[in-house]
Amino acid sequence: MNPRHTSVAARVVAAAAVLTVLAAVLSGTGTVRHVLLCVAQAAAIAVLLLTGRREASVWRWWAAAVAVLSVAPVVGAVTDSWPGPLQGVTVVAASPLVYGGLVRWNRFRTYVSDPGDWLNGLSAVLALTAAGLVAQQWFGILPPTWPTLGVQVWMLTVACLVILLGTCAAVAVIGGLVRDPRMWLVLLTLAGLIVLSAGLRGHGLHEVEGARALTGWTAACVAVAVASTLPRRTTPVAATSQAPAIGALVVLAVAVAALGLNDHEGGWEVSWYAIAAILGISVRMVHLVRELAHLAESRQQALTDELTGTGNRRALLRELDVLVDDGRSAALLLLDVDHFKEVNDRHGHHAGDDLLRRVVAAARKALPADAVLTRIGGDEFAVLLPGRDECQAARIGRAVHDAVVTDAEIGISVGVRSGLAGAVDPDRLLRQADTAMYSAKTAGGGVSVYDSEVDARLRERAGLADEVRRLVRSGHGRMGREVVLHYQPQIDLTSGRVVGVEALVRWQHPTRGLLPPLVFLPLVEELGLMQLLTGHVLRRAATEAAGWSHDGVPLRISVNVSASCLAHPELLPLVDEVLAHSGLTPGRLVLEVTETTLMADPDLALEVTHALTRRGVQLSIDDYGTGYSSLAYLTDLPATELKLDRAFTIRVLSEPRTAEIVEATVALAHRLGLRVVAEGVEDEATRAVLHRLDVDESQGYLHARPLPPADVVRWLTTVAQGRVVAAPVPGRDALDR
Repeated sequence: MNPRHTSVAARVVAAAAVLTVLAAVLSGTGTVRHVLLCVAQAAAIAVLLLTGRREASVWRWWAAAVAVLSVAPVVGAVTDSWPGPLQGVTVVAASPLVYGGLVRWNRFRTYVSDPGDWLNGLSAVLALTAAGLVAQQWFGILPPTWPTLGVQVWMLTVACLVILLGTCAAVAVIGGLVRDPRMWLVLLTLAGLIVLSAGLRGHGLHEVEGARALTGWTAACVAVAVASTLPRRTTPVAATSQAPAIGALVVLAVAVAALGLNDHEGGWEVSWYAIAAILGISVRMVHLVRELAHLAESRQQALTDELTGTGNRRALLRELDVLVDDGRSAALLLLDVDHFKEVNDRHGHHAGDDLLRRVVAAARKALPADAVLTRIGGDEFAVLLPGRDECQAARIGRAVHDAVVTDAEIGISVGVRSGLAGAVDPDRLLRQADTAMYSAKTAGGGVSVYDSEVDARLRERAGLADEVRRLVRSGHGRMGREVVLHYQPQIDLTSGRVVGVEALVRWQHPTRGLLPPLVFLPLVEELGLMQLLTGHVLRRAATEAAGWSHDGVPLRISVNVSASCLAHPELLPLVDEVLAHSGLTPGRLVLEVTETTLMADPDLALEVTHALTRRGVQLSIDDYGTGYSSLAYLTDLPATELKLDRAFTIRVLSEPRTAEIVEATVALAHRLGLRVVAEGVEDEATRAVLHRLDVDESQGYLHARPLPPADVVRWLTTVAQGRVVAAPVPGRDALDR
């Protein structure tokens, strides 16, 4: 609360206290006393509404209770007389409002009370009233004039105060508010009211006693207002169902006892009060039983996978925690359904759901009785095997694999990891089982036991993936320093001239040195960052190679494009931007795409490649012969170049059938107007055979290994004088692939 508001509230409360004291000092029940009490209660209402912002709902309920209590002094001031039994009625009417504030104090997160809270409170008041009346029968506490309406109101008032005091004490303990000074002030106030009400010899029915009680209730209102201005020392703890359940049982016991002990000599009022209490608390008990049943069902649902009926990840973690607490050993199987995405894509999600249920049914047949089968996400399952070592777990894993393959007719990959007694770390066990499963998946399915060396490699790969992500997302500044391009020349086999270069990307890692593309490009693709990297490579290659030429003829520059880039909507705008800023003639830019890239989405590939060639950009089909496209598909593609994969080039000398395939491919390409470039040419004999087979251009170690930009310029200068391009360069490594 604002300190300024606190100061104002404190002054208002002090004034209300003074008014209450003046009213107590004045004798009689005249108008002046009632006016003073009205003003004091109005001040208390104002303070309750303006303070306690953090728990505003609590103080608003109590402000409403004070407003109800103020009815009696207002009536007294207007009529210039004692309000009579109306005072007791207002106390009984205000009690539910005080009770509502107490309940909300222990429901601070939502401040929404349960209907059962009200049933508890009402039934408790009725039961306590019945018990009090039975006590009067046995011990003669009440006057012989019982049962008058006024005496019953007095008894209800005392019962309400006792229940409010008990509720306040329960909230203090359950809600963790024992050290809160506000709670103690409310407790003392309620205790004082009980003493005041119980001490009324005329049971509040006489004018003087009524006036004294009215002043006491006003003082109580001021005390509660004071409590609202005090600082909060503790945060209440959320309510649970335990306290209402215990309270309901106590109320039921009191009501039943009162009903049983009633001798009916004083009338049937005791029985009516007790029966009403029993009915109310019975309804509450039924409601509570339903709540508990619903809670049990909700907990079960929270631990169960709805689709398969197995446990879920939460259930698995709970079982693992139990094993850790018990110090028992355990093994974990991680199961992943092979090709599940294809099943969903081809046959729909209903077929996928049915497949998962069949996998579960098959797995359960092969699992021991104490195994805990859970679905932890998608098509991934975990099986916890208490007390099993690695060999036993692997044997069970193979049985599960065979059962699923036979019954569900689908392959699965199973990872196996065990933990020793007292050393089971749930997070580590899950991660290592996942590593083993990934190894099985990489091997094409089956069962794989955790291997620390494989785990180390995967961790290294994951670390490198993080570095790749930071590198590509860092922008052109860092990529300009670390992402470098090497260029490998392409030679015309007839003229011997250099006609183009292919840009090959490298990563100049700060600590690992120069890394080849096979190390990091797959990670770039997996992370969905290939478009960003391709944009940088295209801009860099076009800028660096724009002025390169041989014998006065500008060189072509070839850049590889992946499937994700070919399908990306920003590829065409990127090419336009690169050509505009570099000044490169469109015909000098060659984009190389593999057969598999083109066939990933043939319709989109045709649309994009036609758009590229309309701009004048050339299209090269890279690694031809290693994919699965048909020769007829070449007639639809606007390609200008066909690159023979080195798998053909290196065998063309030793395998006549390979030479015949190359010759037929070259003839077909020429009929379609395509030039043919052979990769991986490493010796003169291979070059001669390729020339005899009518291959147009060659690229490989015979001419030059991939070179940095500055070395390319020097290399072009040295070969500009003659037709002999270069001598063979011995040795080959991954950087040149």
